[in-house]
Amino acid sequence: MTRPTEKPTDRRELRADRILDAAGELMLAWGDRKVTIEDVARRAGVGKGTVYLHFSTKEILLLTVVMRAQLAMMERILASMRKDPEHVRPSEVAGRMYREQFDSPIMRFVLTSGTNPLHRLTEDARELVGETVAYRWRTLFEYWELLREHGVITADADAGEQVYAYSTTVIGHLMAEPLLREQGLIPPGQEARALLLTRSVRSLLERETVPNTEMRALQPKVIALFERLAERLRTEIGEQKRVERAP
Repeated sequence: MTRPTEKPTDRRELRADRILDAAGELMLAWGDRKVTIEDVARRAGVGKGTVYLHFSTKEILLLTVVMRAQLAMMERILASMRKDPEHVRPSEVAGRMYREQFDSPIMRFVLTSGTNPLHRLTEDARELVGETVAYRWRTLFEYWELLREHGVITADADAGEQVYAYSTTVIGHLMAEPLLREQGLIPPGQEARALLLTRSVRSLLERETVPNTEMRALQPKVIALFERLAERLRTEIGEQKRVERAP
């Protein structure tokens, strides 16, 4: 039986992934500031010019490393949503997101590293992949409208104010653990922190009871919405890898 010939795009895809793997490993070992394209090329077993064929700058390379980690996290959140309608609640999404952020070595580094990569990567994302960042925010607002439509969220405040409250609650929980630890406060364990975030969001924004029929009706709509976001992120990663353009 003849083995199918490997396509050039498949080979370039594997090479780009190998470069991303190397960049991620070095970022975890040395921090994002110390990583150079030369280091990544050496680690990946390719020439420096080959790295640039795929990723035009170091900033694009490291941002793509983070986006790939975010995509993996999003796919696990989607898998959780498919298992149970209750998992599309914002409180459950927040708790799952918290767990995934700290279970992912890349995302944990972004959040907890003393070199403050989060600020730099946020600035890079706005400048380099601004349309995808904007799409993510639009998705959150569309998600919120679905939640209000199905009676999951209280209607006692403007949707924009609620999204603000949700975002600051999640970000606050994500950022507080390393900051408080530096101040000498020993926080509870990761699972306890995730549950605290879940309870905080539920008590702040959600209705006490929602009919199961509403949750079942909401589930496929939310899944479809987040699947589109995952596909957008997947497309952005593919564009940054420049597989079609690299020789």
